[in-house]
Amino acid sequence: MENFLNALPVHHDLKLFFDSDDSHSVPDDWYVAVADIRGSTQAIECGHYRDVNFVGAACITALLQKLGAHLPFSFGGDGAAVLIDQSMYSRAEAILGSLISWSESCFNLTLHAGLVSVAELKSSCKDVRIARYRQGHGPVQTLFTGGGISLAEERVKQNESVRISPSNPPAYEQAEIFNGLTCRWQPIPAKHGVVVSLLIEPIRDDWEGMPELFERLQSIFDGTLEAASPIDMKRARYRSFWDNLKRQHQVSGLGFNRNSLSELAELLLTVPLFNLKGFRLTSRIENYVNKIPEHCDYQKLDDTLRMVLDCSDDQCRRITAMLDEYHASGAIAYGMHNTSAAQMTCYVESLSDAGHFHFVDGNDGGYALAAKMLKQQLRG
Repeated sequence: MENFLNALPVHHDLKLFFDSDDSHSVPDDWYVAVADIRGSTQAIECGHYRDVNFVGAACITALLQKLGAHLPFSFGGDGAAVLIDQSMYSRAEAILGSLISWSESCFNLTLHAGLVSVAELKSSCKDVRIARYRQGHGPVQTLFTGGGISLAEERVKQNESVRISPSNPPAYEQAEIFNGLTCRWQPIPAKHGVVVSLLIEPIRDDWEGMPELFERLQSIFDGTLEAASPIDMKRARYRSFWDNLKRQHQVSGLGFNRNSLSELAELLLTVPLFNLKGFRLTSRIENYVNKIPEHCDYQKLDDTLRMVLDCSDDQCRRITAMLDEYHASGAIAYGMHNTSAAQMTCYVESLSDAGHFHFVDGNDGGYALAAKMLKQQLRG
């Protein structure tokens, strides 16, 4: 898998990707691991979207931890898609089975997950095509086209025989499944007024008009979307010690042992360190904090263009008017959810540039509520 991925060129501008569609079909013996949280809308209404994001991201990070950091993935807020090869199948099944069990017991969230072969998707006239993308100097991310990811998600949602059963008892402990995944930052307030979670899907997989649409979207932000990143670390603050301790207990089952004491000591240190900006006294930690915006997935593609953008009210109105125009012409369906802050779920193996990645969504519903609007338009 690594040889295949390393041979692909890396795009630094999504506009150039849409112009060229420089994507490559993955081998038939790969699989799409799909995970989807059922009842996510109800969980959001009960104020649990932070948990929804956390479990959605864990679908990715648990596989990265156990199978390899190079796996292509996409985060969807209340679910995820990850590519694996055939040799990883049985281990991926055990990991996802464990995650299903821990999602229920730790967060009271029902997770559906399954593995769908790329060969099967191609036999249904859908492909899984990928390209690589890097924002600034951040880690390489994966773009997905071809319709295969969407079809795999649909099959796991609708076909019980495709789904993985929960492990009982779980093959992996909860601390292993959630290792490295944290949610310690408070929602980051919008700098310009509104945080928009945006989903855009071309009708009938026709991407011909997307380069023009994307260029017009960029023009609303003076030609680049970098200024629309919702992650501004000057506005970020850590959650309280007790809030973070409660979360740590949920995901690792804190007890009286060496690991628990180490995690407790880390929280006692990091909460004041980040909230009082003491990290500036240590170049290594300061570099980590400064690099977080480049290590975020606020713009991506997985058969649907997904973006979380920090906008002014005027920019938000212009985006809506433009998308209404394209939707009225029958070119796209779209979904939007507006809120006042962005939410960030962090995967941190180390403070090095290659050791951390951050999953971004709009607060209080984000992608999940935008998807509700998108589905309504697609049905219409």
